[in-house]
Amino acid sequence: MDPLLQSWPVPPSVMLWGSKNGPGSMLRLVNFTIGFCSLNFSLVAYLFLISGEGPDRQFARTWLIAFATVNLIPTALWFLGKVRGSRALKLFGIWADLGTASVIITFTSHDAALFGAVLFVASGAYFTYFLNFRWLAFHLAFSCTFIISLAILAITRGTLPTAGVIARTDVILCAVIFIPATIQLAWRQLLARANGSKVDALTGLLNRRGLWDMAERVWSTSHANRVDVAVAVVDIDKFKAVNDAYGHEVGDTVIIRTGNRLQQHVNGFGYAARTGGEEFTLVMIGTPYGLRKRIATLPRAVVEATDAPLATVSIGASTMPFTPDVEQFDYTAFSRAIVHADHLMYEAKSSGGNSANTAPLDMTRFDRSGN
Repeated sequence: MDPLLQSWPVPPSVMLWGSKNGPGSMLRLVNFTIGFCSLNFSLVAYLFLISGEGPDRQFARTWLIAFATVNLIPTALWFLGKVRGSRALKLFGIWADLGTASVIITFTSHDAALFGAVLFVASGAYFTYFLNFRWLAFHLAFSCTFIISLAILAITRGTLPTAGVIARTDVILCAVIFIPATIQLAWRQLLARANGSKVDALTGLLNRRGLWDMAERVWSTSHANRVDVAVAVVDIDKFKAVNDAYGHEVGDTVIIRTGNRLQQHVNGFGYAARTGGEEFTLVMIGTPYGLRKRIATLPRAVVEATDAPLATVSIGASTMPFTPDVEQFDYTAFSRAIVHADHLMYEAKSSGGNSANTAPLDMTRFDRSGN
């Protein structure tokens, strides 16, 4: 499968504005836009009530008034920025689709009903932005089935010319399907290009920029699970000697091999990044005991007896205990943890290498410049 399509389950809102540290002005703009669209939906419903194409039965009119009025509640929540969490976003998507369909079927004019189905384009954009591809697929299946049913009803009752119904239906289906799909693909293209600048070309691991972005996610995960964070700096021992003896091609193979094993060792608990020639940085989460054990076993995890050439590593790790009152990502603490881990790594290297040196981060040891 195309890697672009494999990334579809991730909604754009999570990628760009899902975190609390995302651009606040953009998030407010998104909330305002959805609130305005929701308000406009209620306004359109009220206008159809006084038009000749709206519902003519009392029950249908009562339902239309009730729905348009109740819809003002989620509208207000969007304007106030109070719609939060996956469940709330999914419920609003269901409300938008079912509400749109229930209002449209009250119309006495099939032409107006087909025209009103264009509103599914707006809800499709919502599903594209806030929910994953499975929910978008559900929306497309529901809306297309509903629109085709309207068209069949209009044809069987003879209220509109068959050719005209088919033409209207074709245009509406194209808009309902292809506008959200095009938006989704555009998002994925942007994501692919952005991620390309965060990956090391040689190893396929994160680079320094990618590490900082991922560190924020790891920090949020550690806070949600109330566990500690550790930053480890890993350097291949005597790498210059490997390059001099075997050449740069073999040296690159050693770097790739070491990077792969580091990522395998922390997989599920953190990420590995190549942040220098033969230097890697790891960010991990876990209990104090779990982190100490994982760091202590790192030197053995990256070396196998059959390796040729054999290349050991020196590791320095700085641990940061879980702090309940520090919810947002602390850039200063993370920067100082890297400096601290780097110092510990050089201590391990000066002691002969092939070892791990771990210590908790003591913020009082550093001045404002991080030294």
